[in-house]
Amino acid sequence: MFEKLQKKLGNVYLLFDLTKMKKKIPRDFSKVMDMQSRRLQKLMKKAYKIPFYRERFDAAGVKPEDIKTGDDLAKLPLLTKDDLREWMNQELQNPKYKDWIVDTTSGSTGKPLSVLFSPKEKAYMKANWFRVMMVAGYNPFFGKTMSRINAHDENAGGRDTFLQRFGILRRKYVDQYAPEEEVIDAINEYKPDWLYMNKTELMRIVLYSNKTGKKIFHPRFYDPISEKVDENNRKLFIKTLGEGIIDSYGSAETGACMVRLPGKSYYVIHNDSFVVNVVDEQNQLAEEGKLVITPLYKTDLPLINYSIGDKATCKVKNGVRFVTSVQGRMNDYFYYEDGSVTSFFEVTPVIAHCADILQIRFIEETYDLIHVQIVRDDKAKMSREEIEKYLVSNLNKIFKKPFAFEFEWMDSIPPDKNGKLRMIVCNVKHD
Repeated sequence: MFEKLQKKLGNVYLLFDLTKMKKKIPRDFSKVMDMQSRRLQKLMKKAYKIPFYRERFDAAGVKPEDIKTGDDLAKLPLLTKDDLREWMNQELQNPKYKDWIVDTTSGSTGKPLSVLFSPKEKAYMKANWFRVMMVAGYNPFFGKTMSRINAHDENAGGRDTFLQRFGILRRKYVDQYAPEEEVIDAINEYKPDWLYMNKTELMRIVLYSNKTGKKIFHPRFYDPISEKVDENNRKLFIKTLGEGIIDSYGSAETGACMVRLPGKSYYVIHNDSFVVNVVDEQNQLAEEGKLVITPLYKTDLPLINYSIGDKATCKVKNGVRFVTSVQGRMNDYFYYEDGSVTSFFEVTPVIAHCADILQIRFIEETYDLIHVQIVRDDKAKMSREEIEKYLVSNLNKIFKKPFAFEFEWMDSIPPDKNGKLRMIVCNVKHD
């Protein structure tokens, strides 16, 4: 009943939440892990009062008091996209949520998904994004930010707000679909301290820069969002845009739950606001498996053990989990006639060990044929024919049966309609 007032106080909530967030990576994680456990226990008690979750708790034979730490979440079932979609579709019909905020995902893995947020939850999510910047060492209040345009951006028309006229929260938008030269000119003119766009959109202008020699201003920090950044991508970004690459990880449903800072080989989880686990096929904690996220700030309609479809590897040090690699959720699988599959995780090393490949997409046309769209570095050591031979030979050592390949050499690979780029597209009908 207070949602309208909460919307008006959105920036007040944002600033208040930001003051409570951990904005530096601690040397000693004990205090933040204690905070995580306290917030988790409060969330469990509140969730148990919600019929949707009470049913899930009871089916697993678990009570709220059984969940004391993040690891204990493995006692509860995973929340799949289909589970969440069905539940959210029911709640969207409830008049009590008429003043709530509805965010819709891009649908990169199928049907778009609508998620309800109370205005307070949405303010926390925005504060958490500012925190990502501050963890990296950037001040979002006095620095200049440039981002892609999306449907949720306010003031995307370009007119400065009252605060921006005084140099506070300066932000400019760039049309990510404009010709590459226009996008680069806009970046060079504004000279942002922080730049973020979808990875594929940023890759498009980086490839153009490398091909034409047109230089791009080096922001202090830049963040290719929404898609997995592999090591070949990372090298090209650093070569073209400088060393300030930030790899923040999350989703529209959860917000940014962890970050990989420049020069680091792992992601640090925002443990005060999230629990991030990795589980195997039996949904037990593991070093490699499915990535599972529980936002601790989302208490009104929680997301507990949310499996967003990504796979990851992790290590645990002194009771604290660090994620060491992530397989992006935009990928399909290579399918075989018997129903078995090969994942992108399995073929990643072949691509990572060929620095001459800048972009690649595999399209499985039949159970016997893979169409490959590929972009080669103009300064590549290997010829096109040598790269083709390398890929065919090494990939067929990994596949469960040999495929025939056809190659389409391109200047850049266009993204899907949602602005992202799937690395594997399977056109074969399968169950």
